[in-house]
Amino acid sequence: MEELHTLIEKLPCSEAKNLLLNVMCQLNIMKESQEDRDEIIEGLISLYDEMLNVRKNDQYLTRQYKTVHIVCGDAAAGTLRVGLGCGHKVIGFPDFFAEGPIWQLHQDAGRKHRYEWLKDHLNIENDYMEEEYEQRIFKTLEEMNDIPKHMPIVLWTGENAHEQTGMRYLIYLLKDKANDIFLINSTMAFKELYEAERDEYFYHTGGIEPEKINSIAENRRLLLLSAETRRTYEEEWIALAETKEVLRIWEKGQLKSVHDHYFDPIIIEYARKLHAEQEKHDFILSAGLIGEVLGHLDQPIGDAFLEDRLRTLIYKGVFEIKGIPKGIRYYSVKLT
Repeated sequence: MEELHTLIEKLPCSEAKNLLLNVMCQLNIMKESQEDRDEIIEGLISLYDEMLNVRKNDQYLTRQYKTVHIVCGDAAAGTLRVGLGCGHKVIGFPDFFAEGPIWQLHQDAGRKHRYEWLKDHLNIENDYMEEEYEQRIFKTLEEMNDIPKHMPIVLWTGENAHEQTGMRYLIYLLKDKANDIFLINSTMAFKELYEAERDEYFYHTGGIEPEKINSIAENRRLLLLSAETRRTYEEEWIALAETKEVLRIWEKGQLKSVHDHYFDPIIIEYARKLHAEQEKHDFILSAGLIGEVLGHLDQPIGDAFLEDRLRTLIYKGVFEIKGIPKGIRYYSVKLT
C-alpha cells in the first residue's frame, strides 16, 4: 500500500483525473448491468496492474497488446480505454487542435510557439502549463515513437476541426513508421451504425458512450490507409503547419483556418438573449454566458478560448465587467 500511495502521488493531476474517470465509468457500467461484471472486474485488475508496471518501469508498452489506438484528447482517450477494454493500448494526445497556433508544430520551434501562445491567452493554471503540458506532450511523442513495428495502429477522428487537424498531425508524426495504419471516423461510424440523424449524433469521439465505442470498433470495418493516402494527409499537414491563424473550424467536410474573432458575434448574440430574459439589463455570470454559447455550437471548442474572446470584447468596450477576470467563475459581464 505504501508503494501504491507513492505511485499515485507522482501522477500528474490530469492523468489522475483520467484514471479516476476510467474507474468510475467501469463501476457505473457494472452497477447498471449484471451481465458483464466478470469482464469489467478483469479490466479493472488489468488497469491496476498496468499502472503499477508503467510507473515502476517508467515505460508504456510493458505488456502485450494486439492494437494501438491513438486519439486526440484526454476525454476521448478515457472513453476508448473503457470501451475497448483489455488487449488494446490507447494513446491520448494531450492537446486540443481546434484552437491555438499550429505553425510548424511538428518541430521544436513550433511547439514552443504554441506553448507560449496558450500560456499568454488562455486562463489555464500556470502549474499545469509549466509542470504538465510540455512534459505530457514530450512523453506522448516518445510513446508513439516506441510503438513496435509489427503492431497495427488505429487512428480515431471525427467531424470536427480538433480531431481532423490532430489526425493529419499524427499521421505526419508517424510518417517513418512502416506499421499498418487504420482510420476510424467515429462521427460517421456512429451515424451509420445507429442510423442517427444529424442532430442526434456526436461530433467528437469523446462524446460517445464507451459501450457504443466498442460497438463501433467491432462493427466498423477498419479503413487501411494506403501509402498514397498517408502521403496526402502528410502533405495536408505541411500546408496546415504553414498557417498563422489560431482558430480552425470544420465546415461542409473541410478544415478552415479562420480569424480569432470568428465566434465573437455568437458570444454577443447569446448575451443579448440572456439580457432579454432579465427584468432589467444587468450583469451575467461569464461562466453562464460561455456555457450558453458552448451548448449551441455544432462543433467542439474550448471554454478557455471563448473566455479569452470574452475578455478581448471587454477590452474593446463591448462588455462591461464586474469582478476580476482571473478565472471564468470570478466575474460577470453585461453588454454596454
